[in-house]
Amino acid sequence: MLTYQVYDAGINTGTSYLTKEVAYFLGGIYAADEKVISNGKTYWAAPVRYNPTFSAQSETAGHFDFVTAISARVKGYTVMKDNIKGTPLDSGKNRLPGFSTFFESTGLEDLLPEIPGLKNALFLSEPEVKKAFIIGVIDGRGTPDASVDKQVIRYLSLDCPNNDIGRFLSDVMADYGLDINYNTARDRLEGGNPRKPQLRIKNVEYYLENTGYISPAKLRKLADVYRAKYGRAIMIRDDAFLPGLKYIVWKDE
Repeated sequence: MLTYQVYDAGINTGTSYLTKEVAYFLGGIYAADEKVISNGKTYWAAPVRYNPTFSAQSETAGHFDFVTAISARVKGYTVMKDNIKGTPLDSGKNRLPGFSTFFESTGLEDLLPEIPGLKNALFLSEPEVKKAFIIGVIDGRGTPDASVDKQVIRYLSLDCPNNDIGRFLSDVMADYGLDINYNTARDRLEGGNPRKPQLRIKNVEYYLENTGYISPAKLRKLADVYRAKYGRAIMIRDDAFLPGLKYIVWKDE
């Protein structure tokens, strides 16, 4: 049985502990840094977004069902994009297909001052809690850089909201044992908005075998590369860890 750290996340989760479920959604919240203020209350979002052709409607719906099952354990409110538009929870960022899970703030107003406390709690936590946090970071907005034709998965990437959050996320992943490449924000040579800092996980096969994804669409894309490269892709379910979680391997243990 896991021993959880006492931690006040500053959002209403119904628990005073940093559980796997709380860590999963905090990963999504810190990866996005999106909040909505409505009727004097602040709500933090853990978004899941896809490019228009990346995820089939049935895959997005399946992902939604899994995340809804997780959020029900920690008082989250998971809503499809079309049901967010025009409501007080609409931040204007819900243009792409997907959904978001919202948590009411109980004191969390700015993520940056909270990074040291959360980082300390994660580093003191058991590996399973760090793993859940990382899944939350990558499952919602992380993007596989992969090619079936070239039979290669280069890395899993995430555009981070700012350098402080990017460094924090990369530190947690490195502590967990992932091979990380992190590029800070920099100005574009051609002008315009600066590029966002980007975090990249390089040991992707290790990640897929040990950390995993919930997103059916991302699992499908990555499994297609395995089939092209190795001739097989074995999916291993781990609903006991988090609903919908799967690993991908290409050879029997």
